Amino acid sequence: MKKINFKIQIAAGVILIICGTLALLSNYIKDKRDVVFSEMNLALSSFDKTSVTEEAEGNDEEEVKKEEKDDTYVYEDYLGVMDIPKINFHRGFYKKDSNLNNVNFNLYVHPISNYPDTNKGNLIIAGHSGNYNNSYFRDLYLLQIGDIINIDYNNSKYTYKIVNIYNEEKTGMIRIIRNKEKTVLTLVTCTKDDESHQTVYIAELVSVG
Repeated sequence: MKKINFKIQIAAGVILIICGTLALLSNYIKDKRDVVFSEMNLALSSFDKTSVTEEAEGNDEEEVKKEEKDDTYVYEDYLGVMDIPKINFHRGFYKKDSNLNNVNFNLYVHPISNYPDTNKGNLIIAGHSGNYNNSYFRDLYLLQIGDIINIDYNNSKYTYKIVNIYNEEKTGMIRIIRNKEKTVLTLVTCTKDDESHQTVYIAELVSVG
């Protein structure tokens, strides 16, 4: 009888060890999957190498490619700060020709952008989504039409309202469809749970204070 009980105890111990090992492997695989997804997200969302086409109702398009710049980093102050109350987002960005204007380290202001004080201009800002420390736009998917985005720039507060959200396939080109009679803010990031698309958020200026 004692021999049988001992065998049962050994069998139970082996089962517990196997279950524990499987649980650890499951967590390890999940962590690896999340990291791989983030790496693919970063690789596929190299927005600073992406062409941008602005498209109005009349299909008036202009394509502009990335400008080359030195990679030597120096300290400098933010040009402006973006605030999105709905998702508790608050982060600065640098001027277009700054070495710190790099999507892999900060928010990225595209070279064809206009700054907020340009009438009928378009400030285009991209950021990574995913699970890395530089995935600043990870919560953008929570935004909806009508949500507010604020830009603090040159001692003024520019308030924008989202008017359109759409996805673009990752082809090396992004269409920005907007009303060229309006002053606009455009945000771009990878589409959540979709490795082949980027999401574009179009917000129109509603006030300056």
